Amino acid sequence: MKITYPPVILLSALMIQTVLYLTYPVLFNLSIIFGIFIILSGIALVYISLKKLSKMKTTFIPDGNPTKLVVDGPFKISRNPIYLGMVLILLGTAISLQSFSSLLVTIIFFLIINFTWITHEEKKLSKIFGEDWQEYSSKTRRWL
Repeated sequence: MKITYPPVILLSALMIQTVLYLTYPVLFNLSIIFGIFIILSGIALVYISLKKLSKMKTTFIPDGNPTKLVVDGPFKISRNPIYLGMVLILLGTAISLQSFSSLLVTIIFFLIINFTWITHEEKKLSKIFGEDWQEYSSKTRRWL
């Protein structure tokens, strides 16, 4: 049995939210909870990626010499899941702190990593793995 149409349910829910806020406001900072969720997601992504590299017995040191091209696990979604996780940690922190300056630090970190380290590492991977790297990089995005 359908009660009514979704737009009517939405308007009813909005009215209930407004009445509850005006009569019994239970306030908490959603940005802190959202930020912590993003931080934990970033930590998990870094951990899973490092574990995958370790399992494949290849380096996880940024300027190390890789022995295998890892293309599955988190590396199937992003060529740089560790750096993506680091950006998520910084972004989650900026959101939790509700700080524009922290957000700017996140953006600067992203730009530095994107245009220095990743460029450097991709040249090295192309040189070491050749055609396998070209195929992988054509199918998998740099970040997401």
